Amino acid sequence: MRPVMLPHAGAQPESPLPDANLSLRSGPRIVAIGGGTGLPNVLRGLRPMLFGVDTDVPRERLIAIVATSDDGGSSGRLRAEFNVIPPGDIRNCLAALSDNQSQIADIFQYRFGAGEGLNGHSIGNLVLTALADVTNDFTKAVEIASRVIGARGVVLPATSELVTLVAEFADGRTLSGETAISKARGRILRLSLLPERPRCSASVIEALGRADVIVAGPGSLFTSILPPLLVPDVTSAIERSHAIRILVANLMTEPGETDELSVLEHLLTIERHLGRQLFDCVIYNTMPIPEALASSYEQRGATPIAASSFELNAFERLGLHAIGVPLASEHPSGKVRHHPERLAAAIAALAQGKLGAWRRRAKVGGL
Repeated sequence: MRPVMLPHAGAQPESPLPDANLSLRSGPRIVAIGGGTGLPNVLRGLRPMLFGVDTDVPRERLIAIVATSDDGGSSGRLRAEFNVIPPGDIRNCLAALSDNQSQIADIFQYRFGAGEGLNGHSIGNLVLTALADVTNDFTKAVEIASRVIGARGVVLPATSELVTLVAEFADGRTLSGETAISKARGRILRLSLLPERPRCSASVIEALGRADVIVAGPGSLFTSILPPLLVPDVTSAIERSHAIRILVANLMTEPGETDELSVLEHLLTIERHLGRQLFDCVIYNTMPIPEALASSYEQRGATPIAASSFELNAFERLGLHAIGVPLASEHPSGKVRHHPERLAAAIAALAQGKLGAWRRRAKVGGL
């Protein structure tokens, strides 16, 4: 494994972690991989830190590579009817990268609550589907939509063709389709894609090759994090990359999918599927989940994910840096989510080699 240039515990960083924006002209190139609600949350934290108010910063400073295996809801209907890459997760990432005051982005996220044929669809999903039909190129459709809503950053689908998830369960079942797998509530032994070697655009490979930081997660292990990593060209590009490669651990287990899985077991599950260990660093949560919120989640079968001292020692033996960060946030109300600004600050600290400064600020409540 390549060494990661982070300061040791007693080292003094060259300068303190910036209070606001990174050095915009020479800041790191960050690629974030995933889907669901996790990836947009990462983007919301990184976008203002990487771009600030400077409109001249290259959009390629932040790139999202988005899972393309969704087959439920509006995305699933459009996928089935128009043979289009499911647009929902991509739409959410575009919205996360847009200006907070953008009315166009708000309209993009509007979802019809009635109407024959329209009920359940969001305008953004319909626009992306229409653009894909007109251009006959989904990646180009995403780029056009990105410029329309003023996204600061680039969004790329992980594959340039439709893919289907296939899961083999411990009880002997084999199920196809993300929705069916999520509803099955069983221990998954093996996840794979159909086709096994789906095509992805040259832009994805180029983005990974040029990245200074590659971030995977947080998100559903089997339906957001693993699917893009199962694309062979994506995994090979990450392995060849000289970037710092970070896995962001989830805050809670997923009922029926990751019951009782620890941070280490999440990492080992990814390694087992890929046949290799991709990451240099793991960021995990150190903030307790409020008791009432934890109790609410427990009633649904989800429990907080913690990293024990045994696991931290195991990470060290594996040559990984385990970074504890107070990440848990109750926003929106009643939901456990990663605090986007704290997560972004930790990623930026690793990118700049200033982890020691970030830890000191976190301890005194500076973030």
